[in-house]
Amino acid sequence: MLKNPMHYLASRIFLWFWLVILATVAGTLLIGRGLPEHTEIRRLPPPLQHQLHNAARSYSDASSLEDLLQRLERGRQGRWLLVDPQQQQILNPDGLPRQFDHNWLTELSNLEQPRLLRHSNLYLAGPVTVEIEGKTLALYQQRQRPKQPWWQLSALPQSLLLVSLFLVSAVASLFLAVSITRPLRELLHSYQSFAGGDLTQRSNKLARRTDELGALGRGFNAMADRISGLLQAQQRLLRDVSHELRSPLTRAQLALALEERQQLGEQLPRLQQELEQVDALLDELLTYSRLHSGHYPFEPEGLDAADIVRQLIASSQLEAQNKQQTILLDSPATVALLADKRLLCRALENILRNAIKYSPPASTIHCQLATTTTQVLVRICDQGPGVPEPQLAAIFTPFYRVSDSRNSQTGGFGLGLAIAAESIRHHGGQLAATPNQPQGLCLQLTLPRHPTGTKETGYDSL
Repeated sequence: MLKNPMHYLASRIFLWFWLVILATVAGTLLIGRGLPEHTEIRRLPPPLQHQLHNAARSYSDASSLEDLLQRLERGRQGRWLLVDPQQQQILNPDGLPRQFDHNWLTELSNLEQPRLLRHSNLYLAGPVTVEIEGKTLALYQQRQRPKQPWWQLSALPQSLLLVSLFLVSAVASLFLAVSITRPLRELLHSYQSFAGGDLTQRSNKLARRTDELGALGRGFNAMADRISGLLQAQQRLLRDVSHELRSPLTRAQLALALEERQQLGEQLPRLQQELEQVDALLDELLTYSRLHSGHYPFEPEGLDAADIVRQLIASSQLEAQNKQQTILLDSPATVALLADKRLLCRALENILRNAIKYSPPASTIHCQLATTTTQVLVRICDQGPGVPEPQLAAIFTPFYRVSDSRNSQTGGFGLGLAIAAESIRHHGGQLAATPNQPQGLCLQLTLPRHPTGTKETGYDSL
């Protein structure tokens, strides 16, 4: 079943633009018809005056007015015009254009010297007076401008000119309508393909435009990239969660099977350990999910960031001493900050324990705090195996592991840095990773500072 053409945007654009053009053309023609044509009068040069008098002399011996009109008619059709100046009347007006103002001729007949009158394509030279039946009449010689070339609009018939204008306006309107709707059809095709499951579909051709349609195409591509990234992240997260849960559940099932055989209770601690590992993983997943979706309750309060870092270092000393590691702190005495204590402590603890975990024995971990008038910066650097520079941004994604040196066997699930990054993002800050020279990894937190009355300029030593 055919749809109504007016249901299509291209049809409506074409129709409206065409009607506007046609109305403009019609209005121009109507106004042009109502305006008088330009008439110009010049002085007739003496040589042309002499030729005019010689040409009119053959009509001066006419016996009557009727005889004169017949002789003018038999000569050349429309070559001469006869005017009665006393009656203000043109006696043979058939050769004049319809819009020609007859008053010009009657006014010229009062002049003693002949003139040249130009009106559109018509030239009139005169007057030359003749005496007929006691009346003084004026003769004007009429000449047409040479025929214009066919490619000039003035040479075209008015009907053909109107048809040509209508056709040109229709083609121009159709081209305009198609040029607007073709990019929209491309965007519709990209949308339908993307909605059908082709996550690689982009509207690249439309995005290269520099107008509003180009902005629409770039917006669609940005949306498609975002959705594609979210779906891929979700799929990767589900795959990683399944992998992480499979190992402890398999070990728990094995412990249960052994316990059923032995019935000595020796496998119960191992079973409890595996279940606790599953519970910890689920807790990490729930925290990350709530942070990532923005549903985690954010409760900022005034804190001393330096004191929080010192407490975290103190609670981590036992783990560091077991590996003969040293944790050094370089910080001002107090650093005022407006933050959520739970989120900030969790982010700093994850980063610090991550540094302890991957640093070799007898190494040093540096913790530094610096402030500006608007920001607080915390940098924690280890001396571990480090991360290749192209992969630095990826370590904040869930379950991402650079190599076998950073895996679940070291005690983590690959969620600590992802949770830390989301926690810092909730504070309006940033978490970035940079290589630690000559070896290791540095993680830097940038947080908006709690406003105080103290004016500080520049960074503290960092």
